Amino acid sequence: MASETLQPTRKRSQPSDYEQQLQRDETVLQHAAPVLGVAPIKRRRSSASSAEEHSSSTVGEQKQQSPVEEKEKNLDGAPEGELFLVTVKTREELLESEDVASDAEKLDQLLQHKQQITITTTTDDDVAWGHEFEALDSLRSFTKHHQDAARRQLNNDVLKLLVLPAASSLRSAMARNALLCVQDLMLGLKTDTAAHLDAIVPVLLNRACSEKQFLRDLAREVLDTTLLAGANEEFLRPLLATSTTEKNAQIVSVAGLYVTKCVIRMEREHLRKFVLETRTSFFDEMAAFLNCKVVECKAATRRTCQHTRRVIGNDEFLALVKEKLSGSAQLDVLKASEIRKAAKPGHAKSSIRERMMQMKKQQQQQKKVQSGGNDISVVVVAPPRSRASSTQAAPSL
Repeated sequence: MASETLQPTRKRSQPSDYEQQLQRDETVLQHAAPVLGVAPIKRRRSSASSAEEHSSSTVGEQKQQSPVEEKEKNLDGAPEGELFLVTVKTREELLESEDVASDAEKLDQLLQHKQQITITTTTDDDVAWGHEFEALDSLRSFTKHHQDAARRQLNNDVLKLLVLPAASSLRSAMARNALLCVQDLMLGLKTDTAAHLDAIVPVLLNRACSEKQFLRDLAREVLDTTLLAGANEEFLRPLLATSTTEKNAQIVSVAGLYVTKCVIRMEREHLRKFVLETRTSFFDEMAAFLNCKVVECKAATRRTCQHTRRVIGNDEFLALVKEKLSGSAQLDVLKASEIRKAAKPGHAKSSIRERMMQMKKQQQQQKKVQSGGNDISVVVVAPPRSRASSTQAAPSL
């Protein structure tokens, strides 16, 4: 019986010949890579499990990317909702309403709806911005042609519900129309609108520091209109309060500039009473404005302090500052209120060259005084020689 030759069996843990060849190739590449300047190649086994993991990860990424792609598709193209074509009118372009009662009723309904939204704190049923723009036009028309209707809307909180939120809107057309509405109210209803300046002035100051130049210019124009309207004390109170309630240096700076304008325009007796009796925190607010980082605000506040010191008197001003302030704040206000003497008109300032020459002469005089007169040169003048002496021979030595 012939014996069968049995081939040696390979254990499962023992690698096959192909795998051993791959390992030898990787070893050679790893050692030869530094010499040849080639990065070693790493081989990865391809198995069913790895393929499943790759396919599952790909599906997961697709699932994660799908919501983003949907958002991008939603953002692509025309905006959703109603589109409005609006025009911001000047005061001269405002026409008289053909049906005042109907326009007033529409404005009342809009205000009631916005009041309801404010109470329920829901934004799903918010008013379309085009309808708010139209309501602003109606209010501006009332202010110019039907002031009784505009006054009634002021009592219905039209500023709080419609005008001031629209002035802070991100839509440039809406913000511009609302600022013009505030200006029209100040021109048409000075006294009624002045009672709401505590709410109006912060919005105007914020818009005066807008990134858009035309909004900044318009907001400052409305502030100038408010200043010229003569509402001095009502206008000055919210401006002064900005120094302690606002952290934005640019907004504080604009407030400081208009504080100076308002203080200088006020009557002397009115300002004196305001500082001494009405506004007990006046000097605290002056110290806060002096701490502003903007140079223009510091310069304007110094002018305010100097003008106030002239109006209420030197002795009384010093006594009030020492009573109300202490420490560095007191020193800052006292230094800012110092009135510098103006230069005499007959004595013009010398030029830099003249001052340098004068300093040089002074230094030379100081050196002469310090040397004790040792550098004084003595000049000896010989008497003139006669002809007889000149013809004589020189004496022999």
